[in-house]
Amino acid sequence: MVRTALAALILSAFSASAQGLAEQPAPFSAWLDFNVLARANAPQPSLPIWFESFQSDSHPETQTTPPTTVFRLRMRRMPSLHRDVLLRLYFDDLPDMQPVVTAWTETGRERFRSEPLGTGIGLPTQGSVIIPADDTDYIDIEVPGDGTNVRGAFASSLKTAETKQTFDFNTLSPLADPFGKLPDTKPLQEDARIFGRVKATVDEQPVRLDPRGSTSAEWQVELAVKPLAAVVSFDVLNADLTAPPMVSVNGGKAVAANVQWPDLSDPGFRGEARALEPGIRFQYTGWLRAQIAVPGFQMLEGLNKISVTLSDESSSIGVRNVELQLKQNWKHFDYILTPVNQ
Repeated sequence: MVRTALAALILSAFSASAQGLAEQPAPFSAWLDFNVLARANAPQPSLPIWFESFQSDSHPETQTTPPTTVFRLRMRRMPSLHRDVLLRLYFDDLPDMQPVVTAWTETGRERFRSEPLGTGIGLPTQGSVIIPADDTDYIDIEVPGDGTNVRGAFASSLKTAETKQTFDFNTLSPLADPFGKLPDTKPLQEDARIFGRVKATVDEQPVRLDPRGSTSAEWQVELAVKPLAAVVSFDVLNADLTAPPMVSVNGGKAVAANVQWPDLSDPGFRGEARALEPGIRFQYTGWLRAQIAVPGFQMLEGLNKISVTLSDESSSIGVRNVELQLKQNWKHFDYILTPVNQ
């Protein structure tokens, strides 16, 4: 019965593919490929009704400022449609070339200004900003240099939706990500214990791992008590879809980290064609959460070592916000006892 249902599902999928799948409509969102749009006489893509035009300008170096490139997104005011716009910028995070996003009225009044996006780690990444649409006539993306390190942007109208959360666990992000990407981690400033779990930030600083340089990083953690189980979590940048980073604890067997991938429609996935490889590889150009579970017997009372290593096929990655969770005994600890012969 299961085989029949599975076969029917596969045949249905192939049949739909042969007939041509209908494109999922997204009338209030757009992917803007800057490399294509910046060309002379480039054809305009299908744009949301609130998006009027795109232009690119280069500003030469002066005695006081370096050369810059400005990408301008001109908007139509539509207060009955939306109050805010999401702009997610995809770019190579090169040193001293971080983009800044601003929003303006036609009379030159600044409505919004972001901090410089990125950290200069030298890897492809992304940055999101929520821009007020009220009284905004155009959005500027200014980047030092010729602008070739900026791939493009995803822009979408935002709406407000009511949600609920518990009094004690404030875990909601201010934005429900359109592609299911988990919100960026906020490292704990102090260790925290609840319901027999202890959580601690090991290191929040970004580290770059490179096939032609340092391929692994190690952190040491001192534990007063051996836990029943542990979870090691961290953010990874530019992770390979089929070659995630490897993690080992106290010299044990390295295992592939479980990366929490967003939907494959996310423009953050970028393809890479390599010589002598039959297919296309994909890296995610942004920070994603990754973790592994560690049995309690692999942890030690005293000094513990956590290592993150590049997979053999992986390109360069970044690692940050290394975090350790420990499961300990507590007064309401629940377990079952399984007989040997079961």
